[in-house]
Amino acid sequence: MRATDRLRERMYPIKAGRYLIGLSGGADSVALLMTLLPDIRDGRIAAEAVHVNHGLRGTESDDDEKFCRELCEREGVPLTVYRADLQGKTDEDSARKARYGFFREKYKAFKADGLILAHHADDQAETFLMRLTRGAGPEGLECMREDETVEDIRILRPMLRIRREEIRAALTEDGTGWREDSTNTDTAYLRNKVRQELIPALEAISESAVDKICRTAGMIAADNDVLDAAAEKLLRENAKGSILNAAAITAEPEAVRRRVLRKWWNAEGPVLEEHALSAAQTEALTALLDVTKGKINLPGGAYAVRTGKHLILRRSEKEEAPEPAAFSGKETVFGDYRITVGPSEGNPGDGKRTQEVPDGFFEGCEIRTRRPGDRIRPFGSTGSRKLQDYLTDRRIGEPFRDQIPLICRGNEVLLVCGVGAGNIPRWNGEDHPVRITWHGETPWTE
Repeated sequence: MRATDRLRERMYPIKAGRYLIGLSGGADSVALLMTLLPDIRDGRIAAEAVHVNHGLRGTESDDDEKFCRELCEREGVPLTVYRADLQGKTDEDSARKARYGFFREKYKAFKADGLILAHHADDQAETFLMRLTRGAGPEGLECMREDETVEDIRILRPMLRIRREEIRAALTEDGTGWREDSTNTDTAYLRNKVRQELIPALEAISESAVDKICRTAGMIAADNDVLDAAAEKLLRENAKGSILNAAAITAEPEAVRRRVLRKWWNAEGPVLEEHALSAAQTEALTALLDVTKGKINLPGGAYAVRTGKHLILRRSEKEEAPEPAAFSGKETVFGDYRITVGPSEGNPGDGKRTQEVPDGFFEGCEIRTRRPGDRIRPFGSTGSRKLQDYLTDRRIGEPFRDQIPLICRGNEVLLVCGVGAGNIPRWNGEDHPVRITWHGETPWTE
């Protein structure tokens, strides 16, 4: 039995399917390919290796590519090679983004069930320690999982329980060569410093420190699953898009509150290259839960506002409202709202979500949000007033005022969704009335 076959017996199992295999030419990825060969050859998995030449080490990078081509040709494994243009950048993060960009491209083209990577126990421990020194919270310290989905790519790491020295010993025993990256000895890189200095020191203090760190990361991941489930349930129950029932979240333990807010941000915030909130930004957002009025700025020009029981996320100060829509005699769609016209129910309606008016009264009107100069004559009043003052008197929070649908004739506001009516005729069953109904969430009325 090959040594890599013995490794295979301890790996996280890979189900039958179509997979990409990340192949750098280093010992770890070479061992990964060799352990998967039996499944590839018996047809249990359809696989293609992917190598990315970042070009950061000149001829050394080209030699890595050549090695991968020769290895895959010898073993009969299809290989796709990409050459990255990092535009002069040499940092690890830029290389990773380029690499995953190619992975994503090939993943879609290959219709893959997963991307298999060669991360192992030492990689996990190094990642844990690096994140720990940066002040990561529980979500960061769970590190890598054996099976997870990241940005629509399912990533499998079957060797996450195996140590680096075991992998190299297996390849040596089998007589399988690999490529060494000369930059792995450069302690200017944090990971190399952790690998060459910190982990040996920890292993000297505590035997099997790497295994213990990996177990800790696994326990944190299990705890995260429970907290995530609680946070997702709270979001389903208390978030309506960019509007969060802050009063309900405030009652939760702090650990759950922070997690709810981060998930809410990830779902509703602007699409950014660095999307996650920092610890300081998370704390600032959490602090808004303990007040009834406040505002903080967030990445990408976004901001959050607390008003009454709600916390509202805006992607920018100039967030665009839906285009005005001409009122229709049957149904009018305006953004997330619908306004329907139906038969009379024999009463005037509540004046907020429903209102009966003579058939044809709103002909020529439009549905839109507020504009400068808008005025309303509240139903039953003798004079008109600024819409701004009308909303203020009814304690409509400022962040909501620019999103409330209105039925208007010119600058005259005739109906304010969920709030009230303007200068409309008194209800009379002989005027052939029709019932106007607003459909959609109205958090400003809660």
